[in-house]
Amino acid sequence: MGHRISLPRLLDRRERLRRRVWHLMEEAGVLTFPLEVFGRVPNFIGAEKAAELLAQQPEFEQAKVVFVSPDHVLRRVRELVLLQGKVLAVSLPRKLVRYSKHGILQITERRAVKAAASIDNFLRYGQPLSLPVDLAVLSSVVVDRFGNRITTRQEFGDRDWKALIDSGFVHDGTKIATLVHPLQFADDLSKWITDKDVKAHLIVTPEEVIRTGDG
Repeated sequence: MGHRISLPRLLDRRERLRRRVWHLMEEAGVLTFPLEVFGRVPNFIGAEKAAELLAQQPEFEQAKVVFVSPDHVLRRVRELVLLQGKVLAVSLPRKLVRYSKHGILQITERRAVKAAASIDNFLRYGQPLSLPVDLAVLSSVVVDRFGNRITTRQEFGDRDWKALIDSGFVHDGTKIATLVHPLQFADDLSKWITDKDVKAHLIVTPEEVIRTGDG
């Protein structure tokens, strides 16, 4: 998709969509830490409620290994993975990559769950991932109801998903979910994505679960 649109125009449009979402969320006062949202995945009021709703879905309940992107908005998801006795798979954020030769870790801590789910403690509690991922919970900046997603990346695609693919931890049944605030929706992103952009099967807000029918 997007092959008929010039690359500069496509990149510019994607950036304008991101900036529109960041502005809307800032103006609406729905952001929580970190409040400086531009250039980041938004962390919003209600994210914990969305995480609890995701945890009630069969895709989550049936998964044995759940990958969760290292973003503040998904911290409660990481906690719920551990609280439910599942294996939590995580990727190291760029600031920690230089401290480990393994980019993707698995965490099985059952007592200090809040600590283990914190980005700063991934290296302390994590071991190299050795199991295939059943559900990948990826972060988004902009989504539509068809499962199309735009991330923070200036390039196309999703860094975490690519890392899972390249490392061989994705199987035919792996599902993709994302958590967003209602202000993060666009009408239709199909003109502004490419084949490198990975779609979500499941989109969860604090009030709604959307199954895109993609897979």
